[in-house]
Amino acid sequence: MDFDEVINVRRTARVFTGKKVSKEQIDKIIKSASIAPSARNRQPWKFYCLTDTQKEHITGMLFDWDRENPKEKTSVKGSAQQIESADKMIMVYKDSYKSKYKKLNYSKPDYLSLGCAIENMSLQAVDLGLGSCIVCDTLYIEEKINEYLNIKGYEQICGFIIGYPIFDTPPRQKKDVKELML
Repeated sequence: MDFDEVINVRRTARVFTGKKVSKEQIDKIIKSASIAPSARNRQPWKFYCLTDTQKEHITGMLFDWDRENPKEKTSVKGSAQQIESADKMIMVYKDSYKSKYKKLNYSKPDYLSLGCAIENMSLQAVDLGLGSCIVCDTLYIEEKINEYLNIKGYEQICGFIIGYPIFDTPPRQKKDVKELML
């Protein structure tokens, strides 16, 4: 696929076939993230590829949270269903950067860098014939997930699910470029 085609056909996948994603495909997706631009070349990203058992457990934790919080209007249940449908899930983390000279605003460039890395992952997935979705509802149970995975000292950014997509709805309309300009 050429670059314009990858950009133009990329869309969020929320339903997947049962076809397996290979370790080589996952490695290529992670590699694409590792070469993303980053502020001051800090490369603040860390990735945790979940096993099938871990993915199932985290999905169960999300379903539990949704049942325990019926009055909350969230997309947690839908996200859990999407994770359940996907073959693989990668958790995305950020280094906990501390400096006595650079306060809270210094982490903002790291978030931009992480966005670049995640976009590289999304585009690489498309180029490999895969679909992906950024899942932020894992943040509702961030501490529980980190405890379960024994991850300390890193900020969870999102989950990233991957699989062979089933697109059963038309692509969403995007704003015209003119609407984006100030």
